[in-house]
Amino acid sequence: MRFCIDEGKPCLVEAIENEVDPGMDPVLERQYIIRGNKKKLQFGDQLIDFSDHFNLFMTSRLGNPRFSPELAAKTTIIDFTVTLLGLEQ
Repeated sequence: MRFCIDEGKPCLVEAIENEVDPGMDPVLERQYIIRGNKKKLQFGDQLIDFSDHFNLFMTSRLGNPRFSPELAAKTTIIDFTVTLLGLEQ
């Protein structure tokens, strides 16, 4: 993930359950620090460059995940669940 944040590449995190590692909070909240003309992000114990082109995608296999209100506020949740009625239409 550090490479993706630094280089502005998309990152996919699969199989998210109901909670996300608290170490990802600075990324989800975009808590970057501006030093000179660069944005830096505290990720773990390292201060890394932050690219505006970075995108984080998280997927879950849960049919009806119950994310905490805090996580829901930090993310955009899109439900791609396919139902039998939807397939019929």
